[in-house]
Amino acid sequence: MMNNKEESAALHTAPPTKSRSVDDFYNTAYEEGTNRWQFWLIFLSLGIANSGDATEISCMNYILSHPLFKEEILQKGTLEDDYGGRGAAIASSIFAGMLIGGIVTGAYGDRLGRRPTLLAGLFLNATSGIAASMASSAVIMCECRFFAGLGIGAVLSSLITLASELSPAKHRGWYITIVGGFWTLGSVFIALLAFILFGRSNISWRVFVLIAASPTLLGGILVYAFVPESPRYLALHGRYQDAADVANHVAEAMGFRGKQLTVGEIRDHYGHLTEEKDYLIQKNNNAMKKIRNLYGKNLLLNTTLPLQIVWFSMSFGSGLCTWITKLFEEIGLSDIYLQSLYFALANIPGNALATVLVDRVGRKVLLFGSMTSAALCLALAAHGASDAEARQLQVILSSCAFHSFLVTGWCALSVMTSELFPTSIRGTGMGVCSGVGRIAGILVQYVNGAFIDQPLVLLLAAATCMMTGAFAPIVCKLEDMTDKHLFEIPIKAMGVVEGDGQAVHKIV
Repeated sequence: MMNNKEESAALHTAPPTKSRSVDDFYNTAYEEGTNRWQFWLIFLSLGIANSGDATEISCMNYILSHPLFKEEILQKGTLEDDYGGRGAAIASSIFAGMLIGGIVTGAYGDRLGRRPTLLAGLFLNATSGIAASMASSAVIMCECRFFAGLGIGAVLSSLITLASELSPAKHRGWYITIVGGFWTLGSVFIALLAFILFGRSNISWRVFVLIAASPTLLGGILVYAFVPESPRYLALHGRYQDAADVANHVAEAMGFRGKQLTVGEIRDHYGHLTEEKDYLIQKNNNAMKKIRNLYGKNLLLNTTLPLQIVWFSMSFGSGLCTWITKLFEEIGLSDIYLQSLYFALANIPGNALATVLVDRVGRKVLLFGSMTSAALCLALAAHGASDAEARQLQVILSSCAFHSFLVTGWCALSVMTSELFPTSIRGTGMGVCSGVGRIAGILVQYVNGAFIDQPLVLLLAAATCMMTGAFAPIVCKLEDMTDKHLFEIPIKAMGVVEGDGQAVHKIV
């Protein structure tokens, strides 16, 4: 039998209970949870919000070829269709808005919160979409599309960030891909709507644009009702009780009924991050400081630059999607709205491929494979377009295959971008990278508008850009974060100590 001194010594030498991180807690909760329908509801809400962005961006693809839109907007006051001027300006205005919205709201979203930024973006997008249905001129249409772009920029900078921070580390890629997959749902919805209203009926383009705004409105309602703020964001801002409450709420949504995450555990993992003077988030409210962090020596060459090259390349290639119906018309395909529906349906296998492979082969391999495959498909489409009358099937099949691989690439890129930037500047990183993509999006609209009557040139230009961008992650040795814990602060402030197979981050 031990005396008091022996008992005291045994107490002091006993190993302490391991303090759980948010990632550890989510992984345990997910594995031990029995009923996850409420957790799925969170990601369903985020997914529908994402589908609204797809419908708003994609709707221009179909109305550019609508006879009444040409008459009321493109030809108003002129004798010819002004695709190189008015058409390109309208198509690019949404990307200009996304450029500004993504950068500004990404930086301020890291200060104000993911959820408020997302809700504000959804509201602005929906109201701008409704207003666009009543536009009476190209200038007003451009303004409406620009403000819709501001909203979409806010959504894109916060939605994937929120999805990554609410999902368990072991299944993060899968859940982000599922949310990204709703882009497919939006694309198919808007293509089917165009096929019914334009291809098989003669309904006004204004009705089409009005209906296109409905998924965004629904997404905003669902996000407001079911999606919480990120516990990581709350913890980094010193709101430990709120962070613990949200983390436990998410775990309960997974069906977990075990030991809850405590305020003490949150403080153990985040206290030194919020208390350290140089990284006190509340005092680092300057958005420009957050943007400068992205271009520091520890992030520039191995994270920020390669990601921005890929975003530019992918966005340039994606620019074809805005003009695909008009491109099919110029190539000489029959029943262009039906072909555009097939093109949109090609999203589905692309998303399925990403969902299956993103956590198995890794983000980096999947991104490289999908980008190179998409570029090769565009080359095949260009070959078919050189003699479209004899190779119509080749053009359609290679275009659809291109779209499938493009979607797979976007899924992989979205996961990579959300994982590689630390929590303190993750929203800023997403916003700035998407902003670079919007620069490409603006540029490519004018290229497409100027060369729409030369489909071969457009297809080969997009193929070359995507093939070049595919090698950036390889050359720059971009890290693959598959099944790894997320960073909380910029790496220059951390010493990384390996223990229990996980990375432990400490201020040094």
